[in-house]
Amino acid sequence: MDAVGRDELRPRGRAAVLLAMGRSTEEIGPAVGVSGRTVRRWRARPEFHADVVRVRRRLLDGATAALTGRGVR
Repeated sequence: MDAVGRDELRPRGRAAVLLAMGRSTEEIGPAVGVSGRTVRRWRARPEFHADVVRVRRRLLDGATAALTGRGVR
């Protein structure tokens, strides 16, 4: 398992992590085993957007903690 738990997530969850990390829709589809079109449909859903925002926040919290020497809450 990697640092953000991508190995244990379903394709939509892995797509949210990859999108939060800045990967393109066309890169994400094959990486999680779906088409780019499927990823674009997911991106249009409010709950998927909320997942991406949540992942970005966790990534930012982790990076901030690493840079300041503090643990993540």
